[in-house]
Amino acid sequence: MTDAIQWRVVACREAGTDGASWSFYLINDSTSPIDAVLFQVGFEWGDLGNSRDVDVGVKHLAPGSCALLWRDDGSGVEFRMDLRLRIQSQRGEVDLMFEFPKLYRKTDPPLVDGLGKPGWVANATLLARS
Repeated sequence: MTDAIQWRVVACREAGTDGASWSFYLINDSTSPIDAVLFQVGFEWGDLGNSRDVDVGVKHLAPGSCALLWRDDGSGVEFRMDLRLRIQSQRGEVDLMFEFPKLYRKTDPPLVDGLGKPGWVANATLLARS
């Protein structure tokens, strides 16, 4: 599947009762429902990197809809942070990396279309499958 990436991941600064301070949302901009799995969260600072495998699924995310994917305590926002997702649509399956540069430096986020909250949209990269 080599079509344009039709999904966004957005980071929003949101305090909650869970002690986390950031929420990461998946938005489906395609015209068909998708299933998605967040399978890895990574952090990188210079040449030093760390990641952890996770398994967070979203089933049947309708076109134009969004879903909360991940909550972070804020410890990763001083680094370059990435979320790796496997997305299954009617066109096939694709692995994508959504990368956020040092979120702690970001102030005054714009309102995100399709989410209705202020936040930062990640840059997306198609990942090669191994």
